[in-house]
Amino acid sequence: MSTGGVTTRWIRPDGGGPELFLAAPADAAPAATVVVGQELFGVTAWVRGVCERLAAAGYAAVAPDFYGRKAARAELPYDDAGRVEGFALLGTLTAEQVAADTAAALALGASLGGGAGRAFVGFSVGGHLGLLAGTRLPLDLVAACYPGWTLADTPLADDHPPLDEPGAAALAAHGTTVLGLVGADDHVVPPEQWARIGERLVTAGVRTDLVSYPGVPHGFLCDHRPATHRPAESADAFARILAALAAVALPRS
Repeated sequence: MSTGGVTTRWIRPDGGGPELFLAAPADAAPAATVVVGQELFGVTAWVRGVCERLAAAGYAAVAPDFYGRKAARAELPYDDAGRVEGFALLGTLTAEQVAADTAAALALGASLGGGAGRAFVGFSVGGHLGLLAGTRLPLDLVAACYPGWTLADTPLADDHPPLDEPGAAALAAHGTTVLGLVGADDHVVPPEQWARIGERLVTAGVRTDLVSYPGVPHGFLCDHRPATHRPAESADAFARILAALAAVALPRS
């Protein structure tokens, strides 16, 4: 489908694996590839909309269907039942699969002939998955929005906290910049945990920009959930994401 200068479609990777939702500029090569990490609820209409927004800004935005091995194109409701099903599906996902699906998304973006930049923008669970992928693959940027379970006790099938000491060291070795965005009233990532995340990244030598918005809850970027959406902070967060992506898209010397 093509609308407003952006084309979208689901694609099955040549090497197999779950489908990828692609949004890309319709009439130009993308400036860089951005992997978009879903919330707990799957590649929802909101996640696809984020992809389209990034494509309109000039990027190949690719959202892997991380649940696709068990439930293709799952789009769960934003309620307790959706959370239960989401955690059940998340509990079947391994770190190796996260890396494989991210690599497939990056390859799809590269196949469109655009810039060499490689980024991951993830929301909640997707922020966790982006940091996890960054410990295994060289990414220029991980924009992790309110990422849960980063230091210990992850809900994935194999417990590999992305920001344990080896994980943080791997991000540093890859030269990855981490942009972190969270609300100060986030019940999943409370302020004391956010502080520990910052300490871990800085100690490892990761280029880091962590932002906390006063009085803001978890999930504030998703305007499909009016109870927790915060328009002003969401606008600021997206502006920061786009600025970080613009740096990734700059030509390398």
